[in-house]
Amino acid sequence: MADSTEPATPLTPAEVVDCYIAAFADDREGWLGLFAVDAVVEDPVGSPPHQGTEAIGAFWDASQAMADSIRLVRTGPVRVAGQEAAFPMQARPLIGGTEFVVDIIDVMAFDTAGRITSLRAFWDPTTMRAADGD
Repeated sequence: MADSTEPATPLTPAEVVDCYIAAFADDREGWLGLFAVDAVVEDPVGSPPHQGTEAIGAFWDASQAMADSIRLVRTGPVRVAGQEAAFPMQARPLIGGTEFVVDIIDVMAFDTAGRITSLRAFWDPTTMRAADGD
């Protein structure tokens, strides 16, 4: 019997990326639903990984608590090869009325159901800057 939480037709990697970006700002359950139950998130690369739905949910909670709000903006095309995708984006946290920018490259791997099994985010917190209208 098929898992009733799986879509009838799995999303493509590019569609998952767009859902990931849209849900990150304010849809915790929708965002978590994009991940396989045993997925691993390394954000940023080099930090301790978060494995499994509970740990990834705690990561989302901690990320959201760092700013008044955070929106993600894709800044280039999603490049797909097999069951993996890479794409450039910016995190744009609003902190104390000031919007900041962090440039990121995310690399994701997907299972056959279209769920994220691995996410690696390449960015350096020391590069965060005020948005200055860009």
